[in-house]
Amino acid sequence: MEIPRGLNLTGSVTSPRGRDLVATQSFGPGDLIARFDGPSIALPDTPTLHLTCSYCLRIDVDVKACTGCQGAYYCSKPCQRADWALAHKRECKAFKKVRAEGGHGRLLPTPVRALMQMLVRPDLATARTELGKLVEGWDRNDAPEDYDDMKLQAMAALKYLELEMTPARLGEALAVLFMLKINSFNRKDEDVGDTGIFLHPALSMINHSCLPNAFVQFDGRQAILRANKAIKEGEIVDISYIDCNLHKSNRIKALKERWRFDCLCSRCENDLDVYQTAWAYPHLDLNSISLNPDFTPSSPKPSTTVASIEAQVEEIYSACSTPLSTAAADSPSQYAAALRQRWQLCQPLCAAGLYAVEPVPQTLGQATIHLGEQREDYPSSLAVSCFIALRCDPVKSPMPFGGARIKGLQLLANLLSNTAPLSGRRASSFDGSLRGRIVRALSNMDQATIAQAVLAIAVHWAPRAHSEEWQIYHEAKEQLQDIEGLRGRDKEKRLIQRWITDQTDQEAALFFDYAVLKPVQELAGFALEIMDTEFGSNRALLGHK
Repeated sequence: MEIPRGLNLTGSVTSPRGRDLVATQSFGPGDLIARFDGPSIALPDTPTLHLTCSYCLRIDVDVKACTGCQGAYYCSKPCQRADWALAHKRECKAFKKVRAEGGHGRLLPTPVRALMQMLVRPDLATARTELGKLVEGWDRNDAPEDYDDMKLQAMAALKYLELEMTPARLGEALAVLFMLKINSFNRKDEDVGDTGIFLHPALSMINHSCLPNAFVQFDGRQAILRANKAIKEGEIVDISYIDCNLHKSNRIKALKERWRFDCLCSRCENDLDVYQTAWAYPHLDLNSISLNPDFTPSSPKPSTTVASIEAQVEEIYSACSTPLSTAAADSPSQYAAALRQRWQLCQPLCAAGLYAVEPVPQTLGQATIHLGEQREDYPSSLAVSCFIALRCDPVKSPMPFGGARIKGLQLLANLLSNTAPLSGRRASSFDGSLRGRIVRALSNMDQATIAQAVLAIAVHWAPRAHSEEWQIYHEAKEQLQDIEGLRGRDKEKRLIQRWITDQTDQEAALFFDYAVLKPVQELAGFALEIMDTEFGSNRALLGHK
């Protein structure tokens, strides 16, 4: 197993921590630690097969199905030839058999397709051995919840590969499937459409922490490992296998169910909430280039700690943890009703000022979708998005290069493009209603300057959030160039550019505060009133008052 430069493998499978990857040099926050090329498995999810190249995994291209099986898709002949040599020549016949039995459109689930490759590709023998050491001793008792499903998946793989269904062969397939489950990564990124499974033996050696010092992103058939904060030479590199902003009980459950271990990081040991974790981040000064330039441990704190209302938080989170139904998503009225219920449940958290504690950020985010995409009420959607950018995202992701923060900035820019026609409208045309006050505020703002600033921040940090190949980075860069190319905006353009490069530039700093920060704060000030107007009720749920 080849370990990328910058990392070294230590420990053993028999030690308490198992094996670790440690840094062979120091890294700063956002620095590239390593790239992991040549994955053992890199597949798109089955539901997105028809949209994704099965080899390079690009989604922004037209793809054509394999004429033999209709079970793999390619953007070009080179990709098709490369995948044929790598794997598809050994699976095409099986996919064709699946289609013959189930009719057009019949496809195998993602885990079964991954298992089939692991079983038939000779080049994966070493990977199977290396990763198999991590799951030695596995048996049915290790996975009681999904053992039956895994057995059916293993049987399906053996059947369509026309391999003999002996107990030994089935046991091997089950062990490989379990190994895939605990060592593979999910490539899902809803904002750019990426989905799929990624398996790389070296990447699988990185252990978990709910206070990680690194994070992983994916670009096609490559994984990118970056530093979340400063890492010293010889320090263990760790990532979070889950959303580390989940409540502790949910983190424990997720880690136990899939990876079979209890996390012993300081966040879990001391039960630190999202605010305590944010204030402990050692590089808060990086937020000087953000919409939160004064984000420090001395910033205003919530009036109540999460621990003091822990029982309520658990109850609220449990009630809101299920995704909104497809029916609700397709019906604006049902979606609004579901949001109304969730917003009412969030009131104890809002009353305590715990806006960054889930499910408040999730509910606010869903509200921006409803208001913007379903209602086309872009001013209200923009105001709620500003609130998220100021009060939620920096707490959940205190490093300004957090992926969610970059995406939030791009969302602000997109919404500003929809509200831009309101700039400069005469004040006499507005009434005193909530919407009228929001529109009046927008009419007094230089929305082009705000958009330029948030995009400039996004472009500055996006390479550290992912890479210069990131789709979000390219989109933000193009949008920024369009705004900077507008006539008559030379002064504003120069001041924003000066602020990005030098925050000690007093003229640029004053301009940013006046033309960008204060307007964003003003819009955010409407958010809670919007939420209460749209989704509030006098009825209390779960007994909360």
